[in-house]
Order: sequence, then structure tokens, then C-alpha cells
Amino acid sequence: MDIQLAEQKIFALPEKITVEQARLRAMDRRTGLFTTGMNALLQRIKPEEVELLAMQKRWEPFWGVICARHLVYDRTRKFNVSVTGSEVQSVTLNEIDYPAVNRAFGFTAVEHCREEDRQQAFFDGITGVAQDLSSLIGDSRVEVTDLADFTAHDNTIVVSSEVRASYVMRQALQTMLKPVQADVIFEEAVNIEAIDLYYRPIFAFEFRWKTKDKTAVAEIDGLTGEMRNAKSLRQQMNIPVSRDTLFDIGADTIGMLVPGANIAVKLAKVAIDYNTKK
Repeated sequence: MDIQLAEQKIFALPEKITVEQARLRAMDRRTGLFTTGMNALLQRIKPEEVELLAMQKRWEPFWGVICARHLVYDRTRKFNVSVTGSEVQSVTLNEIDYPAVNRAFGFTAVEHCREEDRQQAFFDGITGVAQDLSSLIGDSRVEVTDLADFTAHDNTIVVSSEVRASYVMRQALQTMLKPVQADVIFEEAVNIEAIDLYYRPIFAFEFRWKTKDKTAVAEIDGLTGEMRNAKSLRQQMNIPVSRDTLFDIGADTIGMLVPGANIAVKLAKVAIDYNTKK
């Protein structure tokens, strides 16, 4: 088997709504942060009772991977073919006589097979859970070549990915490398066309219900505008994010996942190291 691994990249997805638009959406729905279900009917919160305490912008990670598999092989199969009636005693096929039994005759042949498969998958950078995030990827994505500069802004939090590229690769290969029944495999190749880390913008607004002295957080997706509730603002973690830590794939790593595979990974790794040093 030959596994080709593309150069791994990092992209930021610029927000499609402004921070002011996000703030207005959060302000319009701020009273609903403190009431759910029946409580919303029993407790009527006036908008003036809820004040904005703080605002936060952060980048949340997710992974995208595209895999393609090419397979050429032969396999032997036995075929049973029905005959026209009980009077048929045998059938001659390619100058070979086959006896008819129970109104059918059987013969063995070789199937010449070719499979082409291509899959795209996305995984949450914190939980590793597979998600359908294809709609978020557009032409406006911006490649992050200097990770240190991307994480250096004081007022913006960059959430470190708990998931590494090796995990993403493992998940992709598990679905791609399905068993195949073959007598002889002539060609088998897997091309990892892309294994990229994406950062999506999230706006968070912390509110306080002054009457009850309770706090809650509204989070607005900077790409879709969707809102979700949270208990608190995310704290900045002073943990350096290293490209080598995130992209921990090498020939040894893939060799453990697919023993005996011929790994073409060196050129991509050299390119990554070169970009990191520039």
C-alpha cells in the first residue's frame, strides 16, 4: 500500500457578522439566558434588569480531512446460472461442458475489480467528535503561516486543539481502509489530499441579572450567527501552541496505523519545517 500525505495547513475563517451585530443579537435575547421551559412563563424578566458585563472574542478549532482511495484487484467467484427447463442436462460454455443440476449450472470465473473512494470529514478540535461542518468552509479562508503571531493578540483567545493530526488520520483511515476480498491486489493507494486545522470565530457576551445577581453567557457564532448558552467566559490558557505538536504525523506514526505501508511523507514535512523557521 502507498499512502500519500499532503502538506498540513492551518486556516482562519473570517467572521461573516461584525462584533456589533453579534452584540445586538445577544442583547435582544439576553433575558432568555436566565429562564428556560416553565420558568420562562413564571418569571418575567425585564430587559433593563439584565446588564452586559463583558465581551470576548475567541477562535475555536476543528479539523478537516479529505481522503481518496484507489484499489485494483482480482477475485475468484463461483456463478450459478439458471437453465431454460428440466430437460437441460448440461451446458457448453467456451467449449467446456457444465452439468445442469436442479435447473442450474455453475462455473468459476475471475472478477477484475477497481474501486475509487473519496471522503471528506470534520472533527471538533476539543472533543474529537465528527461533525458536518462542510458548509463553513469557503473561499474566504485565510492561511495562518505564523502561529505565534496568530495567538499573540491580547483581546482574543485562541483555543488550543486537544485533538492532534494523528487522531484525525486514524479516524479517516478507519473508514477508508475497509477490508477487501481479493485473490491478488495489483494497486492500492490512499491519498490524504488535505488534513487541515481550522479556527472559527466565536463572540461571547457575559450578562448579569441584577435582581437575582446571576450571570450567564451568550455565545454567537461569527460564521452562522447562531446563538448558544454558556455558563461562563472561557479563560485564557497560557499554553503555547506548537505546529509540530498539532501536526504529529510522520512515517512512524502512519506505520503504526498501517503496518508495512509505503509512506510518502518526507517532502510535506520538510515544507512544514521550512515555513515554521521563516
